[in-house]
Amino acid sequence: MTGNTPLVLIGSVELRRGICKSGIRTLKFAIILGVIFFALECPADAQTRPARIGVLGAPEEPRFSGIVSGLKQGLRDLGYAEQALEILEGRVERGKEKDRERSVVEELARKNAQVLFIMGSRLVRRARQVAPTIPIVFITPGDPVASGHVSSLSKPGNNTTALTFEYPELSGKRLEILKEMVPRIRRVLAIYDPRDASPLQGLTAARETAPKLGITLLDRETRSREDIGRALEMLGKVDGFLGIPGGIPTGHYQAIIRAANTKRTATIFHAHSGSTFEALASYGSSDTGIAREAARLIDKILKGANAGELPVERPTKLELVINLKTAKQIGVTIPPNVLARADKVIK
Repeated sequence: MTGNTPLVLIGSVELRRGICKSGIRTLKFAIILGVIFFALECPADAQTRPARIGVLGAPEEPRFSGIVSGLKQGLRDLGYAEQALEILEGRVERGKEKDRERSVVEELARKNAQVLFIMGSRLVRRARQVAPTIPIVFITPGDPVASGHVSSLSKPGNNTTALTFEYPELSGKRLEILKEMVPRIRRVLAIYDPRDASPLQGLTAARETAPKLGITLLDRETRSREDIGRALEMLGKVDGFLGIPGGIPTGHYQAIIRAANTKRTATIFHAHSGSTFEALASYGSSDTGIAREAARLIDKILKGANAGELPVERPTKLELVINLKTAKQIGVTIPPNVLARADKVIK
């Protein structure tokens, strides 16, 4: 027995080695099968598929393209390469039938948009009805809580969040600036779209401020290009024009400013952009800049965050821009104290 013991031990070791080698071979085989299975289930193109962002808004140029450019730049700032992004554009003219709004949102959903980025608030409810599971980030000039689009600023809910590029009360502040630039101003025209909650909020602030400044505010409802044309016939009877952000006038800023400059009427708008470049002044935040900021929220959503749990963000930087070329054209001399406060002066 004693003489056989070493043989038994050696045999046991050899057996264990054999089992171990067999187990390693089995493990390797299982890993290979797993890799093959993963490759079959998740093709290479799926792993490199770009992030799909549906952009929804009115086809108003240069605003639409400027906002899209701002969004893309914001995403690039966060490290997204061009090939890692796919922007799906959905353009819906203001005042179009609800069926058209529905079909555009449905098309973005069919194209597997992972997030909807919406310009303005008018399409938010329609998008939520048609595509209830797709997260929404929208930008708006109004108070999204007051308009009923979110539950609160801190917890918007319903897989939806927003960035505001405006405080409604700033419409009143712009009247103050307009009066400072042109002290002789007594009558100011403001046009607005009554179908949109955001401009109604801004108009309310302007109506409250105007009497305090000795200004008569002449406001006119506009639902179409023709309405805008009729309202602008009053330019010869007023001293100033106040741009109320939101609604159908947004797509006609260039035409409005050209008409006002021809009538030598002072104008002020909410943002300095391609469409408001020739206005006498603007005071507020940039649409393009806000879109660039929106990229941060979209990035969080693409990484798994619930849009409804991301607080609504409000603008922290407001800029006063004054155009001295326009001032000269309409015969206005800007007081030095106002000029000194400008963040940007166009000469």
